[in-house]
Amino acid sequence: MPRSTSVETDFNALIERAARGDREAFGEIYEQHALRVFRHAYFLTGDPVLAEDLTAQTFLKALEAIPRYEQRGVPFIAWLLRIAGNLTINYKKAQKNGHHAQLPETLEDEDRFVSPEWSCEAKSSGERIWRFVSRLPHEQRLVVVMRFVDDLPYLEVAHVLGKSVGAVRVIQFRALASLRRMVQQEEQSLAYAEARAS
Repeated sequence: MPRSTSVETDFNALIERAARGDREAFGEIYEQHALRVFRHAYFLTGDPVLAEDLTAQTFLKALEAIPRYEQRGVPFIAWLLRIAGNLTINYKKAQKNGHHAQLPETLEDEDRFVSPEWSCEAKSSGERIWRFVSRLPHEQRLVVVMRFVDDLPYLEVAHVLGKSVGAVRVIQFRALASLRRMVQQEEQSLAYAEARAS
């Protein structure tokens, strides 16, 4: 049996154990995927503290929903990122409407969860592009984050967003065109400012 198939089989067994209420199995799932969910939330919000809260809430929701989880040929991480994306949208809507969205305290094992290394890693790799990505419409930002930060193929992004692969490609094309335009505008502004200063 190829190694990837073997790893997949092991992970599917882990999901089945977690679905039957095995908290240790769910803890292993958490260990394997928490950083990716955190990075996803960070790139969507630009706020490491909020990203930690959203990550915690994602896993609490996943813990509640895992008995109903069905394996449909899409990786488990795509299911988690869909939960994280929906929570981010709900949080932003609540903020926009003047409500303070309630986020949980974090998962039970708090010190294992809150890791300064995570915040630093996401922050250092994200700051350069975050300024531009954060200006994109939410759907475009979501596609850029899933394709280039989470490294998900089009099919999985389409599954998370509930869209066709063609629609995801169009959203990505528009997002990249906007980012290119923003970078060019900044470069022109810098060049103009330098020319005036000299």
